[in-house]
Amino acid sequence: MAPHAGLQCPATIDRRSCVRLFIGLLGVLSLGPASGASEGSLAAAQLGTWLQHIGPDRLGDAAALSRLGAIYLAAHPGEQQPEHLSRLILGDSAAPVESVLIERIAQNWSMHDVTQVEGWVLSRTEARICAAVHLLGR
Repeated sequence: MAPHAGLQCPATIDRRSCVRLFIGLLGVLSLGPASGASEGSLAAAQLGTWLQHIGPDRLGDAAALSRLGAIYLAAHPGEQQPEHLSRLILGDSAAPVESVLIERIAQNWSMHDVTQVEGWVLSRTEARICAAVHLLGR
């Protein structure tokens, strides 16, 4: 299936860049509490605060993540409110943000809850994280 034909992306994301983005994302998530006690203990409802605290650049190329997020949000306009997006990503969990993200991504893949963005198949949570990075950068 081809990317959404009606969307204009200022720059495409090549395979190597996308792999680097998601390796960076997984690397940050795998750091967990070792990367700083305050990062892991932030309330799950505060995804924006967590992203600002760790810095989107630690997830990978923030500009590329934001482009993917913009494309995802254009296809899912009901998820454009940061608070709603945070609830969709993290639910009501009080667990550390990193733990919830890893769990949700694994659940998405096991349940085949995936989406296609810019020709890439991403777990729904990965695409929503990109969307959150986009909203944070606006």
